[in-house]
Amino acid sequence: MNVLKSEWLKLVSVRTTWTLLGTMILLEGLTAGLVTGLSDIDDLRDRSVATLAIGTHLAIVFMFTLGALLSTNEYRHGTASSTFVVTPKRERVVAAKLVVGLTVGIVGALLYIAVNAGLGLSILSSRGIDVDSDTAVNTYLGVGTGLVLGCLFGVALGAVLRNQILTVVTGMVLFLLAGTAALFIGNDVGQFFPGEALLALNGTPGADETLLSQTEGGLVLAGYCVLLGAAGMWLTREREVL
Repeated sequence: MNVLKSEWLKLVSVRTTWTLLGTMILLEGLTAGLVTGLSDIDDLRDRSVATLAIGTHLAIVFMFTLGALLSTNEYRHGTASSTFVVTPKRERVVAAKLVVGLTVGIVGALLYIAVNAGLGLSILSSRGIDVDSDTAVNTYLGVGTGLVLGCLFGVALGAVLRNQILTVVTGMVLFLLAGTAALFIGNDVGQFFPGEALLALNGTPGADETLLSQTEGGLVLAGYCVLLGAAGMWLTREREVL
């Protein structure tokens, strides 16, 4: 429990955490408000509510980065040695970081949904545009789950790689580029990459025709988090602290 409290304090006591969360909410709120408030009504009626709920895709970047920083900050600032002296069983430290990542991921997802739905759906309603509630709920569930798993993915990948810049760059490549490149080879491979699994989980319109189902996408992304988390625990226990 002391390890968990320590990791939580490390997260909430730094300005970067609040800057990332605040910027994510501000950008997504502005986007939701401007798109629904300024777009042509006919265009909005033709557009799926899922595209509004998914937003700009920047939220996953912020949540992944937050998770990566949570896992790699101590290596960057040279405080990992002190942490492992206090807690010799190093895997407990990684486990605590994953729990904290899960918690902040849930908080970030709830904030995102509250702002996106609160602004976007209310403006649509005020403009007389009907919203398919089932589609909206499914999409928000998928996007929220994706944000939580994205944060966990960052924590787990950071535990494996340890280097902060390498972790962020690798994550961005995996989420934004690798899957797209693999789709040129074939969907049988590309659909299982993290970025493509996230698109499926979000309920991206048309994704079910070429990618996994929403549930399958979530299971694949969760599987990556579990495997990377386990690898991070093992590597942290076995290798020397830099």
